[in-house]
Amino acid sequence: MNVKPTLILAGLLILLSGIFFFLVQTRTVKKQDERPQVWSVEEEKIQRITIFLPREQNALTFFKDQDDRWRFEDKTKSPVDIKRWGGIVLLVSGPKSKRMIAEKADNLSEYEFNDPQMVVILGLQNRKDPLEILFGGRTPQGDQFYVKLKNSPTIYIMHSIYCEVLMRLVQEPPYPSPAKAVQIKKEKG
Repeated sequence: MNVKPTLILAGLLILLSGIFFFLVQTRTVKKQDERPQVWSVEEEKIQRITIFLPREQNALTFFKDQDDRWRFEDKTKSPVDIKRWGGIVLLVSGPKSKRMIAEKADNLSEYEFNDPQMVVILGLQNRKDPLEILFGGRTPQGDQFYVKLKNSPTIYIMHSIYCEVLMRLVQEPPYPSPAKAVQIKKEKG
């Protein structure tokens, strides 16, 4: 067996492996998500979520109790149905938009922010003023909504599914099933 050709082939194999590894790493870094973040808050800091549908004159508020359970802010203070609620706090903590439409829009009524579809208000721990997010009208294609922070001139678009999930929380509230409500009452009393 000839050692010299074996060492040369082993060296080439190591060299080619190194080049392949370098190219894969470079490609992975370039594929990072470049979609703009509309807002970002720590999930744990969200204490209250209000979703208001101005056109329907309907709203609901949810709050996190001292045991970190989410409940309806109403007379009953019922807990939310965890099957429907799961992931909502993460969803409102910091979505990415499809893209930025305008850094500063002159005519907000063009995007229907004068009569928004939805307003989401996040009450945050250790923050005096809540974070308000306005969801204007749909884009001409109908599959996106215009979105902006109340105190920011920048306008983004977000997929309509994101917005519809939040709207549905008001239109079809995530109340616990009747059997679950009876169980909760028994536990309390």
